[in-house]
Amino acid sequence: MIAISATDKKVTAPMDLRFGRAPYFYLSDGKESRFIVNPYCQEENDVAPRVVQLLANENVSKIITGEVGPKAHDGLLKQNIQIIMLDEERIKINQVLKKINF
Repeated sequence: MIAISATDKKVTAPMDLRFGRAPYFYLSDGKESRFIVNPYCQEENDVAPRVVQLLANENVSKIITGEVGPKAHDGLLKQNIQIIMLDEERIKINQVLKKINF
């Protein structure tokens, strides 16, 4: 299962460059796809560990995002979630999917 940080709940929306603060995540296993809400994006403290756990609970094995802080990085590694960072501002989720041939 892959996850892409998203600014909105549509594949034409831009990828969110902020991992922990992304309001949504696009999830796909290649057959089924859906968006989930990040309930922690507005929290002030310890967002990263909770977002990592949210994705781990969804059986995510790869996260595609723009920036990952040290707490998130460590947590993702502990959960065996591969990190793929893209620095292309305003790249849309459907464009990310084409790039990774998904």
